[in-house]
Amino acid sequence: MLPSSIAKNASSSLKLVNESWKRVLTSRKHLSRSVPVFGILALCITSIVSSNNRFSWCQQNSLSSSRQKQDDMMIPCSQRLQKVEEQYNKRRQARMEAAASTNVHNLTKQTQFDPFEPDAVCFTEERFGSDSEQRYDAFGDGPKFICGADVITNKNLEAKRRNEKPCLVYSIGSNNDIQFEKSVHGFLGCETHTFDPTLKEEFKGKEYATFHPWGIGKDGATVKFRKSHTWTAKSIESVMNTLGHMDRTIDILKIDCERCEYDAMPPFFDLVAAGKIRVHQIQIEVHVTELPSVIELFQAADRAKMRIFHKERNGWGCMGWRCVEYSFISESFLREANRAAVCGT
Repeated sequence: MLPSSIAKNASSSLKLVNESWKRVLTSRKHLSRSVPVFGILALCITSIVSSNNRFSWCQQNSLSSSRQKQDDMMIPCSQRLQKVEEQYNKRRQARMEAAASTNVHNLTKQTQFDPFEPDAVCFTEERFGSDSEQRYDAFGDGPKFICGADVITNKNLEAKRRNEKPCLVYSIGSNNDIQFEKSVHGFLGCETHTFDPTLKEEFKGKEYATFHPWGIGKDGATVKFRKSHTWTAKSIESVMNTLGHMDRTIDILKIDCERCEYDAMPPFFDLVAAGKIRVHQIQIEVHVTELPSVIELFQAADRAKMRIFHKERNGWGCMGWRCVEYSFISESFLREANRAAVCGT
């Protein structure tokens, strides 16, 4: 039971409220503004009088909300991220089902990338790769959206401390634009390899990357490009074997190779799915082609458990539909990057 003094004071207060309530009801001028206030006060005081070893209705409501917040805070950070990943899985499944049911005849060249939308979010996504000495000063065509730059940098510093191999970056397609290589060298410190069989002059980025005049595609295939270039393509697996990288993880794989992606990427993704090759993230420009090839590329990425975390239609030279920039990321590295951003570990 409540102490008699409290009950008495509450009863007196209730009488005052009732008297005030009557005055309010007779005053049209203040009715709309006062009724809610006195109504709630009366309800709370009534609750105090009628409570028996319980919190009042107002206290209970406040404490319930407080307890819920405390309960939410008690959920380990990893469990919260797990719930987010479950949402990502649902999004990817919905995208896969939509793409599988898409009628080829209903998609034009302008719309063939519409079914393939991002299904995940990297909390530390950033546009990366410019001539600027400022890390976040990357705009326009050329820079790519990457995830977890600080995670890559910190792991690289730890690897160097242990005299282990640094992070590894492949940049496929250059045209002697070395902005990306320069940024990787300056901000991440990774070992970088650049590939382009079309350069007519000396590679400008020797300070930042090792250059290879190799074309990427179906291993051993003869490729003709714009009537002025011909080469024998190498698969990414062949490149990794040649460079002795099969036992390493590609931290960033950047690709802009004018449709070589349709020959190079599905076999690469299948090797990732089989656990024979490890890659953390891929920034790739895909180009309009026959729709079955587009669908196969994205289905192969899904088989490899790669998530799409960014999509950008290229409006600088592709009219916004002829080529589209995609950023893929492995489930494991996205989990690691998001955990570092949210949980601090």
